[in-house]
Amino acid sequence: MTAPNGCRHCGLDLREHMQRWKTGTGWHKWTPPTQDQIKTRMRARRAARTRKET
Repeated sequence: MTAPNGCRHCGLDLREHMQRWKTGTGWHKWTPPTQDQIKTRMRARRAARTRKET
């Protein structure tokens, strides 16, 4: 599951990132996610958590 504040391009946390390769993006440094990405990731985490509880 991608962290809400993970990289805009690959979803990795800042501490783990350094410089990474992503198809379509290429080599990149950690870039903050957009507000829409954060919201989508948080909703996905909540949905996954509620599925586990039932």
